Amino acid sequence: GSFTINIWLRYRLTKMASMMILYRLLAIITIFSTQLRTAATGLVLNTSKNAPSQPISNIATRGEREKAVVVGGGPVGLASAIMLANHGYDVSIFEATPTEKINFFNPALAYLYNINARGQVFTKMFPNIHAKLLERSVPKSETGFMLSPTDVSKDITYPNMPGNFGGIDESYWIPRHDMVSLLWEAVDEHNTSRKQNTAVGKIDFEHGVTCVGVSPNTNGEKSVTVIIKDIISGDEKMVEGKLIVGADGIKSKVRQCLKEKSSRFETWDYKAKKFQIKKWVSPATGLKLKALQVPANRYTIRDADGSKAATKNNNFIVVRSKGNGPFDTLSLGSLPMRTSAAIRPANCITRPNHVLWTLKTGAQAKSWFQDNYPRLDFDDLISDEEWDRFAQAPGLAFPPCQYCPGLQASSSNGECGIVLVGDAVHSFSPDIGQGINAGLRDVLQLKKSLESAAKSTENRSTKLCGILGTALKEYERVQAPEAKALIRIARFGSPYQYNQPLRKDRIGKKLWTANVILRLLLNKVTLGLFPKQMFLMVNVKEMSYRQIARKADLGTAGLMSIFAFAVFKLLLLLK
Repeated sequence: GSFTINIWLRYRLTKMASMMILYRLLAIITIFSTQLRTAATGLVLNTSKNAPSQPISNIATRGEREKAVVVGGGPVGLASAIMLANHGYDVSIFEATPTEKINFFNPALAYLYNINARGQVFTKMFPNIHAKLLERSVPKSETGFMLSPTDVSKDITYPNMPGNFGGIDESYWIPRHDMVSLLWEAVDEHNTSRKQNTAVGKIDFEHGVTCVGVSPNTNGEKSVTVIIKDIISGDEKMVEGKLIVGADGIKSKVRQCLKEKSSRFETWDYKAKKFQIKKWVSPATGLKLKALQVPANRYTIRDADGSKAATKNNNFIVVRSKGNGPFDTLSLGSLPMRTSAAIRPANCITRPNHVLWTLKTGAQAKSWFQDNYPRLDFDDLISDEEWDRFAQAPGLAFPPCQYCPGLQASSSNGECGIVLVGDAVHSFSPDIGQGINAGLRDVLQLKKSLESAAKSTENRSTKLCGILGTALKEYERVQAPEAKALIRIARFGSPYQYNQPLRKDRIGKKLWTANVILRLLLNKVTLGLFPKQMFLMVNVKEMSYRQIARKADLGTAGLMSIFAFAVFKLLLLLK
């Protein structure tokens, strides 16, 4: 009996020891998997004061460093690079603008961004970026309005700015070159902070180069080759990456290569026709813009009593011209700016047949402006050199409303791929103020798709090599319908705000205004059930562009039903 008891005790002790070892192993595995999950989904806020302390990507955790190439160093391209580096990629940016011009004001690109709540979702993820945005911009809540009428005997007026519709969050006005500069600074700060956290990737860049070709490597499945050409020397070189980001604007070379689909893409299963641009013409399409550079600290306007009224940097400024015909009416418009030391662009937006575009010399331009703007002392404001530059500037044309149905392509094994963001996907005239905000939302969705694919793959305990292909397909699934809806909003949102004098523009603006007022009234009467005009919903960050377009379409269907019923009743009465 004692022998049996000894055997039983030895058996129980051995089993307990085995169970303790098993529990220890399970605990270790649990801790390790938690660390991996944190690495795959955690975002590093990359600042020198708040240096990241843990990896955010399974790319870094696997001991590998995948390479990403961003074509285009504008705001959306830079945002993409920062996001991908924080996801564990080593990133190379290639930008056409030369190094010496990258941080300087360009009169040809003298427009401002309005960073609304949608765009701020990105900036707020990086405290250093958001702090610089607040420092260098003008909040919408602090802006005013200054209107100089055509009749010089009338006083300058200061109309109240319309309030925020529907509780819209704060937005910020910032010149394009300032936004680009702060993002380049964020790139430098990111690279500096890497010394404290090697889990994030590095960002390197080249300026003064352009992309001339994109295609898979010779094997087609492992990486993608980008051909880069130096703008000055013409020298070409090839760079490779697992992920290529086309942030190269409305005339995207990356998108063009996907559309042409050379023989090297033969193992990639996608339809080239999905990269065919779809275009629509809106009332703002084809308008031309160029800016007269006015010194902000000397920008004054003569009031009715002869005194000079100083402009304020945080005001919208509109100066009406004397001309009132369809080809000589022009308003000089300036948007809010933070600093008084900067050049303040006075934007001229007209139809291509306006007399402005016939002025070929500085002397002609100065004479015409002096005749049409007696309230402005151009001898004091504008130098002869600036008149010459302005007269010779070709200006910019507002593009059609267009989008690309295809946003990505990837290898059959999902190991490498190409993705489009920003203006390479969607572009339109600046009526609705969504250009940069929509681009930043593309970057955020790409980030979300990469993290979701990594987490999903980890949970399935499958190979990691197909993560990229899965993520890019998910990005396209979500963002392609968003791009389509965004273009619908751009077409009908607010295309008549430029006050063009042609009869079709005046009639169109009256009809558009009546439509907005009718929808607002119905919205009030139905206690919010009937949707407002889509332009008044576009800055509500909680709503996707698809939701906005869908609500607006339902409202349109309701109005058409009411109209059809009224016509039917009228016909019955006539009988």
